[in-house]
Amino acid sequence: CLPDWDMFTSTCEAAELHAAARAVSGGPVYVSDKPGEHNGGLLKRLVLKDGSVLRCLRPGRPTRDCLFADVGKDRASILKVWNENPCGGVIGLFNSQGVAWNFLTHENEVINKSPPPLTVSTKAYDVESLRGLPGPFIAFQHRTSRLNHLQNGRK
Repeated sequence: CLPDWDMFTSTCEAAELHAAARAVSGGPVYVSDKPGEHNGGLLKRLVLKDGSVLRCLRPGRPTRDCLFADVGKDRASILKVWNENPCGGVIGLFNSQGVAWNFLTHENEVINKSPPPLTVSTKAYDVESLRGLPGPFIAFQHRTSRLNHLQNGRK
């Protein structure tokens, strides 16, 4: 599935991907669920404990290393989107292998329903505004809730 910045339903198969994409988009998060039919656990992950949103400050942009990669068909790269919020840098990593834009139908097309998992890396300097800062940096992995200490922005 390719993420976009439009509305999404919190109960669809790709809801986690779409929620994460909205979180780094810099835009509002709109949910188009039917009343009473939503994934409350997923939606709670988009807000802070007090109900406020740590919204990104600018439009989400691809990182340098994936700017000219075919993140849907090359079997090697992922879509990495960076942004900033009031607390620091944000990077979203999206494995969209197996999905590509069809220029004839003007729609996303599934070309591989079971793409292989990928092993990739990201670094603090993938956030453009952190380039040149000496570090150290702290990286929080949302899915695993892990904190990592990074000595510099290159690793």
